[in-house]
Amino acid sequence: MGSRSGPIGQWSDLSLIDHELAKQKRHVPIRQLVNRAGDALKALKPCFMMSPLSVAQYLEPGRLVFDLVVMDEPSQLKPEDALGAIARGGQLVVVGDPKQLPPTTFFERVMEDGDVTDDDLTAAENAESILDVATSVYQPIRRLRWHYRSRHHSLIEFSNHEFYKNLVVFPSAYSEHPELGVKLIEVPDGRFVNRRNVPEAQRVVRAVVEHMRVHPQESLGIVALNFEQRELIDDLLDHEIMNDPHAEVLVSEWRGKSEPLFVKNLENVQGDERDVIFISTTYGPNEQGKQFQRFGPINGPQGHRRLNVLFTRAKRRVEVFSSLQANNIMTDGASGGVKVLRQYLEFAKNGTIPEMPGAGGEPDSDFEISVGYILKSAGYEIVPQVGVAGFSIDIGVEDSANPGRYLAGIECDGAAYHSAKSARDRDRLRQEILESHGWKIYRIWSTDWFKNKRHEETRLLQFLSAARLEAARA
Repeated sequence: MGSRSGPIGQWSDLSLIDHELAKQKRHVPIRQLVNRAGDALKALKPCFMMSPLSVAQYLEPGRLVFDLVVMDEPSQLKPEDALGAIARGGQLVVVGDPKQLPPTTFFERVMEDGDVTDDDLTAAENAESILDVATSVYQPIRRLRWHYRSRHHSLIEFSNHEFYKNLVVFPSAYSEHPELGVKLIEVPDGRFVNRRNVPEAQRVVRAVVEHMRVHPQESLGIVALNFEQRELIDDLLDHEIMNDPHAEVLVSEWRGKSEPLFVKNLENVQGDERDVIFISTTYGPNEQGKQFQRFGPINGPQGHRRLNVLFTRAKRRVEVFSSLQANNIMTDGASGGVKVLRQYLEFAKNGTIPEMPGAGGEPDSDFEISVGYILKSAGYEIVPQVGVAGFSIDIGVEDSANPGRYLAGIECDGAAYHSAKSARDRDRLRQEILESHGWKIYRIWSTDWFKNKRHEETRLLQFLSAARLEAARA
């Protein structure tokens, strides 16, 4: 309960909290409240979510000690900014992505001392972020490999191939879908003049208003590749919304949601996610039609990491508005960021990465071959081992009435099933994620199949018949 005797200035813990809740004004400053009622606050709310600046501002050193400190987005956190939070905990967990952006240094003066070498620096002094420090100090590193934000595998396919290499990506039930994946919208009349591309910005704004009308349930974020283009899009969008009452109502509704509409530039989009991301590539030919090979921060040493942040923000769809032609971007002697930009534009246009294998494979077992034979005999088109990276559905049954869509996924308890490290992964999480990606999953147990094959065949075909009827009604 805390102390409730003597002057109010000596009250503490729950007694002080109750007293402050009853007041209308002249509340105790937050730092003083946390200092005097910290034990009660920790008992009421065992988990504090705070920025490093808030930790320094509100938690007096030595007053509150936590069992565990968890740092999210640590690639954006400088070591010196993180130390205060680390000192207030008994254990530390640093969860981050080394392929994301380091802390920005645009506004810092770098003072170099010719007498100081890397050998003289500590791990913290020699690192860009607290993630770099943790990576070098704490071993072994545990890698989280499952990627399940993207509702379509193409949204992470490029970054997985270019940066991560071995993420486990769950396939979508749609190989092609107008509302899923990466789309390229070319802006042939776009011109990059005075660090702005007016035709491209106008095209983006028209698409935003159209999105509000057609897909009001999908959250939206707009990202430009430089600050000036972001300002231009923001101004044009404000003007358009003022003249469109329907759009103004939708924007007002979105402001009250957990994922409101945003317009940002490349430098400050890290940490955001939306159902749909519109990208204005901004750069393009000048008024005379000449394409310069200058792409702002993308030309810099961290350009590829900036683009990786951008490419992985969407849950359902990325629409790339581009005045750039990929074949006009010269990559000989160019930075990694420029090369990645060209490759991504090619990927957005073609929908594939040339060196990547196709979605299907060969059956893993005689069991799968047996099931596949029954399905083919019943007139279904099937694809064995449907997957793109690290995970495959044993048999995908194609929907003949809707090309580009799978009617169902058949899971057999074969090699992929038994390779899962836990029953939780094997029997619950995988199916939940696949269903969130649009799949209808049907599981066949090998013992049941071989003991009573005719009965299992009948059940399987009944399931597919019902799935086909449901798809036809949708």
